[in-house]
Amino acid sequence: MIALLSACAAPQARPAPFRARPDSVARGQLFGPFDGRVVDGDTQRPVTGALVQATWTFVSGFGMNAPAGYREWVGSTDTLGYYLIPALADAPSERLSDFHLVVYKKGYAAFRSDRRFEDFGPRADFAQTGYLVELTKWRDDLSHARHLRYVGGGAALAELTAWEVPAAAAELGGQKPALARAPVPGAAGQPALDADDLLLPADLKKATGFEGTFDVSNLQDEPSTPTYDSVHLQARGRDETFDVALRVWRLAPAEQKKQYQRLLDELPRVQERNEIGDRSLRATSEKGDILAAGYADDRRGLVVLIQCGVAQCRTHDVVLTLLRLMKDRADRKFAP
Repeated sequence: MIALLSACAAPQARPAPFRARPDSVARGQLFGPFDGRVVDGDTQRPVTGALVQATWTFVSGFGMNAPAGYREWVGSTDTLGYYLIPALADAPSERLSDFHLVVYKKGYAAFRSDRRFEDFGPRADFAQTGYLVELTKWRDDLSHARHLRYVGGGAALAELTAWEVPAAAAELGGQKPALARAPVPGAAGQPALDADDLLLPADLKKATGFEGTFDVSNLQDEPSTPTYDSVHLQARGRDETFDVALRVWRLAPAEQKKQYQRLLDELPRVQERNEIGDRSLRATSEKGDILAAGYADDRRGLVVLIQCGVAQCRTHDVVLTLLRLMKDRADRKFAP
């Protein structure tokens, strides 16, 4: 009977070295499931399509352990940066000894749940569920050889990191190769316009007093190009009157003037007020539930528009405060 019970029992597992949730002191479970979100560490925008690789390792014996295999799960983040790793279902009878998670996206330094990239030291903040992975953009001074050692193995990772191998080999040979950068959408090799850092969730909370959380993504009207970018700050669990949308165009002089005039022609209840930049406007939706403001900067070729729900921005003065902050940052970011 004892032997029969042992055979039917669930596989053994070592205590997990991580918490169940970031806000909990309870210990997590090595078997899972695991979930969380991956964002850009600078902008807090979701990182979509990032590789998520989970690895469980097993040992046999007690006292003197021997490796007894592993299980692997590979997936990717969704359009809002979320990942969901199901609980391990086909575990062998040997003892589960470890779990670790790797998140990889070209253009960023990878993330491991068990170690930090900067010093390879142990990571102490990982949690089983509700965890926020903040990826750091890749910099020219980082080492590809060190990065590949940090990322580790696996067929999916090997395929995605293959572009780093020549650079790593050159480093080990004493050379300093040019950084192989991730491709960006655009025409004629131009980089896509980037409006991510013109207005951050922390700026919005400071200006409006909102205490909730924002999911940050692109708007779905047009893709980012060398001449256009958008940002959607969506208040989690609230209706659209708490949301904020930014649109930025950077165009040649004639096209810039046409785009600004298009806003004047198409926005509802629009008024040109000339409060910011070379020309500026205010607008209000027909229902009165969304306020907007925009400006044109002729020297930089910019047209900038912000739309904010009235539950978030109660007056046009609040919208203009945010727009002025965006202009200050755009003035520094985009040389005339």
